[in-house]
Amino acid sequence: MIPTRTRATAAAVAALSLALAACGSRVDHDTVVRSVGGGGQVATGAAGADTPVGADGTSDATSGDGASDDAATGSGAGTSGGGSGGGDSASGSGGKTAKSGGGPIVIGSVGTTSGPGGVAFAQGPRALQAWAATVNSQGGINGRKVQVIVMDDGADASKGRSQMQELVEQRKVVAIVASFTTTQTMNAWKSYVEKMKVPVVGGDCSTTAWTASPMLFSECPGTNSALDGLAQVGAKYGKGKKLGALFCTDSDACTHVQDRFFGSGKAAERYGLDPVYNAKISVTQPDFTAECIQARNAGVDLMLVTGDPNTVNRVASSCSRQNFTPQFLQPGATVDGATASKPGLKNVLAVTPAFPFTGSTAAGFGQFNAAWKKYGGGKAPGPAAAQGWASAKVFEKAARGAGEISRAGLIKELTTFRGQRFDGLTVPLTYVAGKGTTDTKCAFGMRGSGGTWTAMSGGKAFCW
Repeated sequence: MIPTRTRATAAAVAALSLALAACGSRVDHDTVVRSVGGGGQVATGAAGADTPVGADGTSDATSGDGASDDAATGSGAGTSGGGSGGGDSASGSGGKTAKSGGGPIVIGSVGTTSGPGGVAFAQGPRALQAWAATVNSQGGINGRKVQVIVMDDGADASKGRSQMQELVEQRKVVAIVASFTTTQTMNAWKSYVEKMKVPVVGGDCSTTAWTASPMLFSECPGTNSALDGLAQVGAKYGKGKKLGALFCTDSDACTHVQDRFFGSGKAAERYGLDPVYNAKISVTQPDFTAECIQARNAGVDLMLVTGDPNTVNRVASSCSRQNFTPQFLQPGATVDGATASKPGLKNVLAVTPAFPFTGSTAAGFGQFNAAWKKYGGGKAPGPAAAQGWASAKVFEKAARGAGEISRAGLIKELTTFRGQRFDGLTVPLTYVAGKGTTDTKCAFGMRGSGGTWTAMSGGKAFCW
């Protein structure tokens, strides 16, 4: 029986149902009602068809257009309206000294959680919400509950910029956490967070900006280091040395990978691979028969594809129909939890910038695994889930260590981190005041085996 709701909560359900319908969600009305009825908030766009976010009343999620509903924060944590509790002033100089008790710690997440980009990114903010639910069920941080506001920028740079401004100036967030977005969108708001001195803690890691800003605190190695790690895994574990690649034309990140492997970066050759074929593709392309035939004729043993996980699946399927079965060598953002079970991908190799999302023996993996089973929406986790969780753990450590949970306090605490590994969930992380993230030459390896993912070396990072 559905419990009685406040008028505001009922309105949220109606608005959410319309938003999900517009996005083509397959979530039924009853599922949405159960989530909100339980005191929780549902992130419109944050999980696409995966919705609802089971944050047991601790997450305040907003729609992609920035409209918000503060009516149901649940768990007695209060609301974030007016910047009370955990919020700073817009300049980042406010906040409370709260070693125990106080209003909610309000954090935001702006990212691309719908459309093609959302296929790869949506699990990131969902993991952040799973973390918040877990932390809040254990009493919060220093006695304060965490409130999460998720916004979907739809890969629209101007929209992402306005959402960032809303979070900072109206919602008074102390930090942006787990920001999974495109290069263009990040470029639209990077100078703003630098000006406002708002820490951005973790996200997709797919742009070189993450190691080039004093306000960006990445949970990953630098982009080039992660790509170099991918080349090394291919050279060491691949079934051959002849590398072929298909690079999407839809993102600057794809162009960067092409340059790193086949252009001026020469990563393929430097680590013992023989680059014999590459071509441009689109993530909207339905079939890749011509490219597969060309790669086969070039003698390709290893195939690298940049794009979203569905694009990788279609490439592998097209090649399989031509009896061409190269081993796929993939960056983490291009695969998901189901990739290793798809035709042509059962022996896939991948490199992830945060801990392997399955099979890890790291001390910190058990908590993630339990939280994802409870709040992950029934889907197997992928790289974005691991990165979202790692981002949250970086924020958590900074918040627990900061005497004042404010923007300035968090930045001060983050810049004390030296080689932190977060119970094996990250590469060694070091942040320097005025510079941000220090690059590290480490990454994590995974492989498909028997149709499922396994973690190389028990999930330990490899370094060079």
